[in-house]
Amino acid sequence: MRRILLLGLVFFMFGLSAAQSVRSLGMGGLLLPGPDAADLNPAYAAYPANRYGDGAGFTLPLGLVNLTLRPSVSPFYYFKDRKIFKDNFDALAFYDQLIHFNEFIINPPSSPEEIVFHVSADGLTITDGAGKPLRLNRFFPQTAPSASLPAPLFQFHIPSGIPGLRIALGGFLQSAGFGLTPDDQLVSDLASGNLKPNTLYTLHATGSLRGGATASIGFSTPLPSIPGFNGHIYTGGQIRSFYGLLYADTIVTAQTTTDSSGAPGPVKYSSNSFYVYPGKGQGWGTQLDLGIALDYDKGSYGLGISNLVGVQRWYGRRLVTDTSGNIVTDEPATIMKSGFHPGIFMNAAYLQPTNGGELLLGADIRLGVGGSWASGHVGAEYRLAITRLRAGMGYDNGLKVGLGAGLVFPGFHADLALTSHSAPYTSQIVFGLAASLGVSF
Repeated sequence: MRRILLLGLVFFMFGLSAAQSVRSLGMGGLLLPGPDAADLNPAYAAYPANRYGDGAGFTLPLGLVNLTLRPSVSPFYYFKDRKIFKDNFDALAFYDQLIHFNEFIINPPSSPEEIVFHVSADGLTITDGAGKPLRLNRFFPQTAPSASLPAPLFQFHIPSGIPGLRIALGGFLQSAGFGLTPDDQLVSDLASGNLKPNTLYTLHATGSLRGGATASIGFSTPLPSIPGFNGHIYTGGQIRSFYGLLYADTIVTAQTTTDSSGAPGPVKYSSNSFYVYPGKGQGWGTQLDLGIALDYDKGSYGLGISNLVGVQRWYGRRLVTDTSGNIVTDEPATIMKSGFHPGIFMNAAYLQPTNGGELLLGADIRLGVGGSWASGHVGAEYRLAITRLRAGMGYDNGLKVGLGAGLVFPGFHADLALTSHSAPYTSQIVFGLAASLGVSF
C-alpha cells in the first residue's frame, strides 16, 4: 500500500511545477529582470537579454539518471525485474523526480506508511502514521480555478523577426480546489468525543482539474528618452488565450446515520460533477496582461499585472448521482468565469561593482488575486573574471534554498546548482543537482 498510495495522483497533479534555469535555481528560484520573465511581465519582451548576464542555456535532463536507474524512482524495473520494482518502487519518489525532471534528486522522498484523518473543533487535518501533517493543500489550493489562466506546463517561442513582438504556444494542466469539509455537527461531536444517536453526519470532498493548449502574443517597446533622466522605461502588453480540452470539478458527499447507540451506520455516497473531455465539450478563454519595467543606473525594477480583464467559458456536462448510485442528472452545462481578477508580479535587481568583480542582488514576489501571497525569492551572484558564485532562498510551495556556480568563456558558459525544495505531501526537505550548457554567437 505504501508504494502505490500516491500513484493515482501522479498524472492528476502533473503540471504543478514550472521549469527554472540552473542559474535561477542557484539563486533560490529568483527570476531576474529580462526576457525570461516576460510571461509574468510583458514589458520584458523588449528588455536587453544580457543585461544581467548570459542566457539560461540548455538544461541537462539529469533526472533521467534516477528515472532510469534508481529502483525507488524508476518505473522501468516493472519490465526489467518485477521483484526489485515491488520491493523498492515508491510513487512519491517517482512523482517528485518527474516534476523536477532537470534535477538529479539526491534523497528522494518516501511515501507515508498510512494516511490518518483527524476531525476536531479546529477543523480537519491529515497526518501520516507518525502524526506528521501532510500538506495536501500545498498542491491543492482551497479555491476552485479562478478566471486567471494557469501558467503553461511547457511553451515554445516562435521567432517573429520583429523587435519586441513575442509569440508563444504551449499547454497547461492544473489541479485546484481540493478540500475536505465536515458538517458542523460532525466537527462538534467528534471534538467532544461522542457521536449522537440517530444523527446524520456529512463529509464533503472536492477537487478540480483543467488542461488544454495555450497561445500568447505580446508586444513591448522602450518609451522615448526623457531629457535629464538617466534611464529607460519599457512598457508592454500581451493577450493570453487557451483552448480547453479537459475539465473536472467534483463534489463527493459521504453520509452516515448513527444508530440508537451512536455507532455509525453504512456510508452512502452521492456526487455532483461538471466534466469536459475530448468529444464531451470544450473550453476557451482569454485575458489581458500589462507590464512596465524601469532600467535606471545600476538597477532594474519591474511590475507586471496579469489578468487585468479576462473571461473563461467551458461547455461540458453536469453529472449528479444519488446515494444509491443512480444517475439523477447527466445533461449539458456551462461554466463561465470573467471579470477583474489580477495577479501581481514584481522583481528588481541591482549590480554593484566591487574590487575586481561585480555583485548582483535580486528579489521577486508574486501576489495572487486579492493580494494573497504566492511566492517570493531573494538571491545574489558574485562575478570574478570567468567565475560566477550564487546563493539564494525563497518560498514557492515550500522553502527553497539554492547554491550555484558557473564558468563563462567567450561564446560558451556552463552552470551548476545545488537546490532544495519541500517534497509533495510529506514536506521532507529534498536536495537536487542541476546543470546546463549555453552557447552564444
